Amino acid sequence: MSELYGVVGRNDPSYLLADPVGADPIAIPCEPGNGKIDRGTLMYKGADGLYVPAGTNDVVPTVVDDELVEKSLVVLDEDVDTDAVDDIHEVARAFRAGHMIAGRVKLKGGAAITPEMLLTLRKQNIVFDQMVEE
Repeated sequence: MSELYGVVGRNDPSYLLADPVGADPIAIPCEPGNGKIDRGTLMYKGADGLYVPAGTNDVVPTVVDDELVEKSLVVLDEDVDTDAVDDIHEVARAFRAGHMIAGRVKLKGGAAITPEMLLTLRKQNIVFDQMVEE
């Protein structure tokens, strides 16, 4: 029975990225040519509709023609290799919103989310919680 459980699900809190009940999973098209992107990476939707790893400047809103513009942000829920086929985007599972485990979500290159970025993420219903040890 334990072998079957290992296949169906994981009993490993270190694997948990988001609240499975509160997180809103979607499929996103990832832009080719960004290499291997790790699970838990924050992604943003580019002008072409494809998602790319978010850096520090991609999380904070920008001003365009005197209007505040926020990018559509999601959290990647699986490892993705965007170089597998150079001209075809990979479709990956991501969380559009939900309660994420603090410290498990990173920016491009593994950079940490700063407290200043949390407000922008909260406006898009991406909330961070501390994991309670049992």
